[in-house]
Amino acid sequence: MSRKVYVAFGDSITDGYGVKKGFVSILTEQISKTHPDLDLVTINTGMSGYTSRGGLYRLGRDVIDHRPDLVTINFGVNDAFSGISPEQFSDNLRDMVIRIRDAGCGRILMLSCESIPDDWAEQQVLPYWEAMKTVAGDMNCVYADVHGKWVRELKGGRSESDLIISGDLHPNEEGHRLIAEAVFEAMSESGLLEKL
Repeated sequence: MSRKVYVAFGDSITDGYGVKKGFVSILTEQISKTHPDLDLVTINTGMSGYTSRGGLYRLGRDVIDHRPDLVTINFGVNDAFSGISPEQFSDNLRDMVIRIRDAGCGRILMLSCESIPDDWAEQQVLPYWEAMKTVAGDMNCVYADVHGKWVRELKGGRSESDLIISGDLHPNEEGHRLIAEAVFEAMSESGLLEKL
């Protein structure tokens, strides 16, 4: 059995704010079921409130020091409301990828987040998902379009109340299950797990 280290790096979504089981745990369980020969050690270094700029500051300690074989990166929402432009956000993501690869890890997936149930806030965040998608393409990273999958689910009849913590903007456990599904689909379509 091959032992590999997966580091989940990001903000409150990665951290699993407000739920017992977030997308990282759900994703790890799914990978274990479908890839039983892969001994995946998961390290979740998500921290609520962090931007990509803050992520850069803790990249060494929270990602590189673990010598990961696989990294997921999830920032964006906090950037949109912290004075960090989409261009700066893009530069921060590129710096993360370069530093992670220079340290020897080439398997990187970036994921966007859920749709925000506030039209104004949603419009502020959309340019960051476009920026992330562009960076992922330019840097040959896998991109999981969580936001797109979320929007399609809502258009298909699912209610935001089924996916969001009541009185909050964060996903509930069912919302995290949807995030994990989108990430796993992106991993499967790209053959990312087979490359570990």
